[in-house]
Amino acid sequence: MPHLLSSELFWSKRYNFFLSKGYTLRVRYSPSWVPSWQGKHGAGALPQLHEDYVKIGHPDTLDATNHDGTVVFIKKIYADEHPFEEKIALYCSSEYLRKDAANHCVPVIDNFEDDEEPNIHYIVMPLLRPCLDPEFVTIAEVLDFMKQVLQGMKFMHDNNVSHGDCVAQNIMMDAQYLCPDGWHPIYYQRSRNVTGNLYYKNRSDVEVVYYFIDFGLATLHPPGQTLLITGDLGRDRDVPELSRYKPYDPFKVDIYILGHMFEQEFLSKYGRLEDLEPLIRLMTAQSPDERPTAEDALKLFEKICNIFSASSRAHRRLRGINESGAECVAKDVAFAARHSINHIWS
Repeated sequence: MPHLLSSELFWSKRYNFFLSKGYTLRVRYSPSWVPSWQGKHGAGALPQLHEDYVKIGHPDTLDATNHDGTVVFIKKIYADEHPFEEKIALYCSSEYLRKDAANHCVPVIDNFEDDEEPNIHYIVMPLLRPCLDPEFVTIAEVLDFMKQVLQGMKFMHDNNVSHGDCVAQNIMMDAQYLCPDGWHPIYYQRSRNVTGNLYYKNRSDVEVVYYFIDFGLATLHPPGQTLLITGDLGRDRDVPELSRYKPYDPFKVDIYILGHMFEQEFLSKYGRLEDLEPLIRLMTAQSPDERPTAEDALKLFEKICNIFSASSRAHRRLRGINESGAECVAKDVAFAARHSINHIWS
């Protein structure tokens, strides 16, 4: 196939297979694909102006269109490398557990095996956006995010699942109301046809639901038991107890990773979140024994939320950690003016 990366050939060769399952890959991966810029002149000859120029993002995931026109993501799982990933994803997405409002594990729409290699399995998930894009604007938006992921972590732990890699990159969001006009599944900062800019609403004004993805390092524990594990994989390389030789409690690792993410993405970037420091210090304690359970972390967080609510600070703008006093005042005034105008017209 012309212009395809080696990692894309896998998907292109299976175009008709996915079609038989009810999923249409983008035209770039069709056996009959001819690049739309081929034979064009002027600006039309620039490949980057055409949607079918957009290459694959991660070699193991690709977007597709369902039979009803819904855009989905298909993930390829090598069962010999991650023997429990599909099982845990399906367990968390089971009909019984899906009814729990605290379940923030990504819904699995479909699953099936490859028709050529039985070691390869696929799970189909809804189209989601990275949780950090667009940036958070208000304290309330951060608190809502933290509440949902702490609820989701408690849900997983209550149901005997430790995630093992719950970094920001593995938390996505349903942004259908945040970006009502949609976005390109790979170039997610561009419009669907990649030629236009993206239109966002405010997180505070719409429903945004956050989901944990990627159960490749997850563990399903026997009811009422904690399986100590070994291994030093995962994106967060600062977890103190990770070891290939000495067993550790993966539930406490989850707490550290989540607390470290809160610290890196919020405390280190924004002011006005100081009340969150005691919780984050506990979650990132060097000793696993000093860290709270997911249930206790959520309880402490809820107490902190009450402090923000009582002082009416939750809807204030997040202050950049490096903002000068004058810059902060100017941005606060501009934010207040926009907020008032939005409410007049809403």
